Amino acid sequence: MWKSLFLVCAAAAVSLNAAPVLHVAADRADALYRKGEPISFQISLTDDGRPLASQKVNWEFFGDDAVRGRGTLVTDAAGKAVLVRKLDRPGFMRCRAEAVIDGKKISGSGGAGVEPQNITPARPTPADFDAFWNQQKAELDALPVEAELREVPPNRPGLEGRVKVYDFSVACPGGRPVRGYLALPVGAKPKSLPGQIFFHGAGVGGSNMPLGAALSGRIAVDINAHGIENGQPKEFYQNLLKGELRNYRYDGCTSREQSYFRGMFRRLYRALQFLKSRPEWDGRILIATGTSQGGGQALVAAGLDPDVTCCVAHVPALCDHGGITIGRESGWPRFHWRKEGRTPEAIAASDYVDAVNFAKRIKNAECFLSTGFVDLSCTPSSVYAAFNSIPSPRKRIVNNVASDHTVPRACYQASNKFETEHIRKMRNAEVSK
Repeated sequence: MWKSLFLVCAAAAVSLNAAPVLHVAADRADALYRKGEPISFQISLTDDGRPLASQKVNWEFFGDDAVRGRGTLVTDAAGKAVLVRKLDRPGFMRCRAEAVIDGKKISGSGGAGVEPQNITPARPTPADFDAFWNQQKAELDALPVEAELREVPPNRPGLEGRVKVYDFSVACPGGRPVRGYLALPVGAKPKSLPGQIFFHGAGVGGSNMPLGAALSGRIAVDINAHGIENGQPKEFYQNLLKGELRNYRYDGCTSREQSYFRGMFRRLYRALQFLKSRPEWDGRILIATGTSQGGGQALVAAGLDPDVTCCVAHVPALCDHGGITIGRESGWPRFHWRKEGRTPEAIAASDYVDAVNFAKRIKNAECFLSTGFVDLSCTPSSVYAAFNSIPSPRKRIVNNVASDHTVPRACYQASNKFETEHIRKMRNAEVSK
């Protein structure tokens, strides 16, 4: 049985002086509906709590099932208006509204889901998907993990005697090396620590020091997405972003062998090999964590490596690339936004780097996913396509009804608790054997 939670957050976009406010939300707190059922979006326009009547509001719909539309309405005496739409198949829709008050433009968005538990991936998994990725893994498994480590001081004061940190590099054949930070408690004994690996969202930057995880008694690895040097000046990363990594998400998108994400996924697998080679790892508990592009990588990690026992993927990217082929919004990186990404060759190649197909191979790990109902980057339909594909019965998804491509603090707190509980259950199970 799949489990779903929802968190309702502030849905308004507010001007700099906090007034006026345009609020858009579905008429149900959980914003969930059945196929063909009317979805009523409530629009409210106020100024310092007072209704703004007879105001022109421009609205626009985005959604799955080719639901589109735009128009203009006028608020009633209570400063409100209602728009009604429906979806005839599982999916999501988003309503955006905009008004100009005293020369200032304000906007708000609301989202709704229709039977999201029944969303399935847009395209089947390639018949040779496992053979392709087993070959990638075999190439890496055949080579010893030889890491270059350099101890560096923690970048938070007062932790020198509590946490050890290493800047490390591990060769990854066929591309850039894995580069990241390793952190663990001072004095950690062999086979004593659960492991955790952190993956990065989109963009270009160095790794972060996973000090919080180390302080909580874990051996932690944080790798940057591109295998680039850590701790460099800001200009170093800006130059890469403007130069060779400017459009990395589209690089090689017409070929599974040349896809940029093939190299990225090989590095994350190599990073898992490195973490597992550390004598302090307990050999049992391994958590993969990330947000956005990092969330997609966490799903890939859990699908590639059965040693991953827990996967936390917030608003995961890299899901359901083929959604656009059936009139559904695809998640980032949206290869189809580029001409070369819309060819039959590119669509077929994208299946090999689709987190949905890795999610299908997560058989036992505990999984925690989150999605925002007004997220246009990693659309909720693409996230649910991945979540519903996970065969592991130990999974949960949090619906942040009013969130765009952000994760509320309460949701991060819930996933932190999920990780802690996972470690406790795994340890208790070991003791009871």
